[in-house]
Amino acid sequence: MDRTAADYQKDLLWQTALETFYRVAYAESLMTSALQRWKPVDGVIKSIVTVATIASVMVGWMAWGTPAGKVTWLLIAGCAAFLALLHLILKISDRVADLSHNEQYFKSLRLNMERFIYEMEANPDFPLEQFKVTFEQYREWLLVGSQMLKDDFLLTRRHRQKVQEKLNQQMGDMIV
Repeated sequence: MDRTAADYQKDLLWQTALETFYRVAYAESLMTSALQRWKPVDGVIKSIVTVATIASVMVGWMAWGTPAGKVTWLLIAGCAAFLALLHLILKISDRVADLSHNEQYFKSLRLNMERFIYEMEANPDFPLEQFKVTFEQYREWLLVGSQMLKDDFLLTRRHRQKVQEKLNQQMGDMIV
């Protein structure tokens, strides 16, 4: 049986859609992983700064007249100031917000790609031109999403490899 040009194009669309799906899932997994690392840091630092600020005021008010009280106040206030500055310098809140936005963006794109691949699978005689237009839109969304990504020093090469290995394991035989 001879393969037609349309058959070849459908096979090519399949292959490219699966590769694109993998890239989207990988980007989503990276964002999720980075968020899992930054959110606790953000919460802990904010909590410590809040408690230390309140404790600093109370120690200063209650024990300012004693040498130990002054040292205790200095330690508490210094710790709170250092953590607050560190939080600000590393822009942790901004990172968490950006990562959350990017994670949702790639999750939405991944779900759309899953539906797209399912529709191709459910109807092998899918209308090629219509699906090509839809796929090009998804590729454009991937390009836009990729441009939103920022480097993060927590996402080391080793960590990226772990994320990729986990994704490969989850995707199993879907990997092209």
